[in-house]
Amino acid sequence: MSPDRSAPRRRPGRPRGQDSSVVRQAALRAAIDLIAEQGYAATSMAQVAEAAGISPSGLAHHFPSKMALLGAVLDHRDAMDSLAEPDGEGPWEVFDGLVRLARVNAGRRQLVALYMTMIGEAASPGHPAHPWMERHYAVSLDLLASAVRTGQELGLIHPEAPADSIASTTIALMDGLQVQWLLDPELDMTAELGAHVAGLKRAWSLAPEDGS
Repeated sequence: MSPDRSAPRRRPGRPRGQDSSVVRQAALRAAIDLIAEQGYAATSMAQVAEAAGISPSGLAHHFPSKMALLGAVLDHRDAMDSLAEPDGEGPWEVFDGLVRLARVNAGRRQLVALYMTMIGEAASPGHPAHPWMERHYAVSLDLLASAVRTGQELGLIHPEAPADSIASTTIALMDGLQVQWLLDPELDMTAELGAHVAGLKRAWSLAPEDGS
């Protein structure tokens, strides 16, 4: 009996009936979970394909290399971890945005775990995510320091406020709180970071702000 050549042949690598975007998202979620748990170096493309329930060729269709997969993972993390829309005005608004972000992050443990794993690994200049890490901190620090300097120019923040130091200690505190929260989910990251921002407002504001 000859095979029926009239039926369409399914392309290899994609589970039957699944849309391409669904497969891509499944691979992305699997990569996030694996990298968060065991690190980038210990995660193989084969592991990601198996965890996502697709074939290696199906994974390669969307991510032709491990570097491409890592890039997509970091892009996804950055998109999810962007600051929330401002709900007020003032020189401290970007700091308030970090507090709101901490509240959101308390509901997505794997994304926080991925971030902490990556910044630990990427400190090495030879790590493929090292340029991402440098950009991440440069952008974050500049965002906060610029907000302080703008407030100083507007006469709303004391001219002696150390903009760079305020930015670096705030980012360091937020990252440190995320580590502690991963170890102890009972820790209230939002409250701790909020108390820090409130203290900055009290110490350096020249005009009272609502919520300070």
